[in-house]
Amino acid sequence: MPGGKLHFGETLEQCVRREVLEETGISLGAITIARVGDDIVYDAHYVTIGFLCTDFQGEAKVMEPEKITRWEWFPLDQLPRPMYVPSEKAIRNYRRGVVY
Repeated sequence: MPGGKLHFGETLEQCVRREVLEETGISLGAITIARVGDDIVYDAHYVTIGFLCTDFQGEAKVMEPEKITRWEWFPLDQLPRPMYVPSEKAIRNYRRGVVY
């Protein structure tokens, strides 16, 4: 899943749109919050906010080859493993209809 950090003075929505465009070349339409969580990953503690978008334009392409090798779409019941823990939690919450 695309992701990143909020820039100073940027809204959450601006951040989501910027990160997805920077990483995939996809322009987002309407977005909604799908998950809020506090995640301890390895040696860091993050507040993670996952968004859902079903209205977008463009095809996913690798925009940062030094960080990402490829983008792929998967059915929710056939997701690859292992998965980045916050991404896995976001998908699990989405499937359960739980935000936090």
